[in-house]
Amino acid sequence: MSTLLVMAAAQADRRSPHSNRIAAWLTRTALEQIVDDLLRARGIEPGEASTKARLTCLEVAYRDERDVPARSQYAWTRLSEACHQHAYQLSPTYQEVRHLLEIVGELEAGTS
Repeated sequence: MSTLLVMAAAQADRRSPHSNRIAAWLTRTALEQIVDDLLRARGIEPGEASTKARLTCLEVAYRDERDVPARSQYAWTRLSEACHQHAYQLSPTYQEVRHLLEIVGELEAGTS
């Protein structure tokens, strides 16, 4: 497990008022690095493209493994929502963050 994911898990386990949101930021950052690694594994250099563009490239690169881009997109969208707080939204729960951490950890294992 990457350093960022270890830090995210430790942060989530702290159970402080903002720990889930901090864990979501760390997990999303790790996911963005994993998406880059997945693209490189298929011979695509991500360059300076936005994460949304990289996720689109992932759909094409992994059209034979549809689960990879689908789980990546799901995790990135949910993590992005968790990272950006609005006055009318609740913070992400511990269970939500742990579930997303698990998905990202599984995606990372696929890059090895």
